[in-house]
Amino acid sequence: MTFKHKLRKFDQFRRSKMSSLETAFYQLFSNKRSLEKQELVKDKVKHILLIRNNKRIGNIYFLLPFVRQIRLAYPDARIDMMLNESWQSNVFNNLGINQFHYSHFSLKGIFKFLKMMKALRKITYDMILLPQTSAGDTIITALLDGRNKISSFHPKRNLICIHSVYVEHRRKHAALSSLSILEGLGHTLVEPILHTLEFTQEELDKGRQASQVLRNNEGRVTIAYFRGARGDKLLSEKSWLTVLSKFETATNQQVQWVEILCPDISKPINAGVKTFQTSNLRHLASVLKELDAFISCDTGPLHLADAAGASCIGLYSHTNPKVFGVIGENTINVLDIENLDAPAIGKKLNIF
Repeated sequence: MTFKHKLRKFDQFRRSKMSSLETAFYQLFSNKRSLEKQELVKDKVKHILLIRNNKRIGNIYFLLPFVRQIRLAYPDARIDMMLNESWQSNVFNNLGINQFHYSHFSLKGIFKFLKMMKALRKITYDMILLPQTSAGDTIITALLDGRNKISSFHPKRNLICIHSVYVEHRRKHAALSSLSILEGLGHTLVEPILHTLEFTQEELDKGRQASQVLRNNEGRVTIAYFRGARGDKLLSEKSWLTVLSKFETATNQQVQWVEILCPDISKPINAGVKTFQTSNLRHLASVLKELDAFISCDTGPLHLADAAGASCIGLYSHTNPKVFGVIGENTINVLDIENLDAPAIGKKLNIF
């Protein structure tokens, strides 16, 4: 037996043991106090808890279509959300969520998690709903009290989510896949299916004002870009310089570049280029919405810009845009970055 084969066997053994432990936990700690065998009819669902414990920025923005549709499906219900960290609730501002809870679901945040759970275990929810069937979210669901506990079908976790929905033809994109749960519950999705943030007029005005400063009233094509990304998705400085150069040569106008900075990227790739940085992600979104285009690899700010309704150019080197791509009307996913066709992209997005 080769070393690689031994590693594979060990990984299978580890997964099997973890799966057995997960099942044992469900059997021992499942809160069935108010659990009902049948699904509640719509009019009986008065209090809903959505649970999504995930720290990735993009995954939180992918939840927007589901939140919008659940609000439409249960217009008179109180809808609460459990997220991992407090910054995440800003994504769902103005979408009719009544209350947010933050789990801090990690070893480091164990005391905050236990405090939150102590408070929530006193509540009987009509529906506890998991847009994504993760082990962590299912464990939390097991401990809470609910009349219905719902997720998509999973052979192990259905011990907890006994009202799970079997999805035969699940949508592939990460922002749309969970919508099948609502359809499985008998709801017709309301068109158009929006994946966007809901801005206030004040936010829109501030974004417009900041964008005008970046444009400097010169009327030039103004394109923002962000160079950050995780792991293999990160492009080299050489690749970024090539991408920017291709857009400059694709137009007769001089491009007004704006580099979006962050704690990990504190200096622009080109000296003298305009920069923009803010810790307020909603303000960043409202600014990007007003610029002519935004270029980024598959990472959080790209999906934030897409949710803002910006004209996005997503650069995909290692991930699948059918699952993680930008989906706005005026967006494009680029797979062949080395042979990026800037003139065609500019024409399609009406940049120049």
